Amino acid sequence: MADSKKPVELEEGWKDMQAGINKLIRILEGENESQFNAEQYMKLYTTIYNMCTQKPPYDYSEQLYGRYREAFNSYINDKVLPSLREHREEVLLRELYQRWCNHKLMVRWLSRFFNYLDRYYVLRHSLHPLKDVGLLCFRDHVYVEVKRRAKDAVLKLIEREREGELIDRALVKNILDIFIEQQPAAAVGRPGGPALV
Repeated sequence: MADSKKPVELEEGWKDMQAGINKLIRILEGENESQFNAEQYMKLYTTIYNMCTQKPPYDYSEQLYGRYREAFNSYINDKVLPSLREHREEVLLRELYQRWCNHKLMVRWLSRFFNYLDRYYVLRHSLHPLKDVGLLCFRDHVYVEVKRRAKDAVLKLIEREREGELIDRALVKNILDIFIEQQPAAAVGRPGGPALV
């Protein structure tokens, strides 16, 4: 029996994915949005699965890989960077830490939705795994822009502590952890490798 199932067109499938991504962003931004239920999750996963397993010219794996990256870039440019640009010093550090935590959640959820793409297309074409793509977007756009201001804010907090003031040491540690996580893995800890900031 021939498969009479109509292929999912790129824009049609992406419309569903974009709705799921927008829901996730509303959750991350603290808007009044319910969590994903199993049915919503499966719909998003199945949409990606279908769009990646259709026969050419309806296999949209390559386009989905690019749109996955673009989803992060859009979120960073529309929400994350404007929020970080309006803050200074300790408030900047708190916002940076919150944005990093949110970003890691977004990476985890989107890489689940796009899991089929990661397991087959990414492996077959020797591309960056989806989790790495999401984390690299943060490093290349957010970290690069705020690292100097964040470093200066951390140094001010340390100076205040040296002068006898109580500071939020957990915040300093969390920011230093972000700095460490953003460094290329091969360079950290290597003699002669780049400094953390």
